[in-house]
Amino acid sequence: MCDIKYLHCLLWNLISESQVRHLTSTDEYFQNHLALSQKDANELHYRYYQEYGLAIEGLVRHHKVDALEYNTKVDDALPLEDVIKPNPDIRKLLEDIDTSKVRMWLFTNAYITHGKRVVKLLQIEDLFEGMTYCDYGMERFVCKPHEEMYDKAMKEAGVKSNDNCYFVGKRLHIELQL
Repeated sequence: MCDIKYLHCLLWNLISESQVRHLTSTDEYFQNHLALSQKDANELHYRYYQEYGLAIEGLVRHHKVDALEYNTKVDDALPLEDVIKPNPDIRKLLEDIDTSKVRMWLFTNAYITHGKRVVKLLQIEDLFEGMTYCDYGMERFVCKPHEEMYDKAMKEAGVKSNDNCYFVGKRLHIELQL
């Protein structure tokens, strides 16, 4: 019997890579706020993503960017309504999970406004007990794949041991190497 199941980064699992590239304004943010060329912005974005698991963490650490302002201008500004639609198959899949054996919890590197917006657009917000998110409002925030973020998720979800804890997501092979 599983104590909990985390389904995270649902957006990235449901939208094709080309749609994500079309939507993202992260590189533009890097270009405009750091006065970088497109090439340099792409490289720095990728480097921060690789080093920290989330580009915003690198921007905050090294460039003193206000993470909440970034969220407003980048994640919350994405026209998700144009891309994310309810998917009856996804809803059915989630509804078929035996919640007497598995506790449904969302786990995302996004800020709470973005995470809530995605599950609302998918019309699946009622299927989860809660959400652990990257809190951009904290002076020092942590994100996946850092072990602290998994500890935070387990604490918020009321899980005492990770023995029966499953993390499902796009980078599962990387995240499970804790």
